[in-house]
Amino acid sequence: MRTLEQIEKELQEAREALNHVQGTTTEVYSRIVGYYRSVRNWNRGKREEYGERKLFRVLPAEAYTTEIPRNALVQVDEPKRADENARLPKAAAGELSRLVLFVRSACPACPPAKDAAHSLGIPVELVDADTEAGLSEASRRNVLSTPTAILVDPAGREIARARDAKSILAFAREMNLLQPAV
Repeated sequence: MRTLEQIEKELQEAREALNHVQGTTTEVYSRIVGYYRSVRNWNRGKREEYGERKLFRVLPAEAYTTEIPRNALVQVDEPKRADENARLPKAAAGELSRLVLFVRSACPACPPAKDAAHSLGIPVELVDADTEAGLSEASRRNVLSTPTAILVDPAGREIARARDAKSILAFAREMNLLQPAV
């Protein structure tokens, strides 16, 4: 049987040993340019980039607020005034070009892109890429990220493509699509 002094002495020795513990080197692998490789073998620039990376946690879908109806593929918004049609590109009399805008509910750049799209004064189709039908449409049109805006002529042929609010407004300026300030 051990005495209290022996137990205290063993505990003190264990505490001292814990203060001088040295582990083994950990090998960290991370994705680099399409494949996984040991971080130790990366060049200096990639190791610095690795140190600046931020980790993100993906929340379940119900944690996001949705502005776009989950059950609808498209929501078509027509121009607000009939006299706007005089400024729109036309392939034939009475036919309007339209903007197809691919969005997701969790996309932080989508609300500004929607605002920019609605400022054009042409019909806007919002395609929810979170739905199966929206994802299928995005795949068919080779849309790889949201937001993506595709300006199509009345026959459905692509005229121009933009990937954010700034480029939507830029191609709208080039094609004289912007509504004048009222």
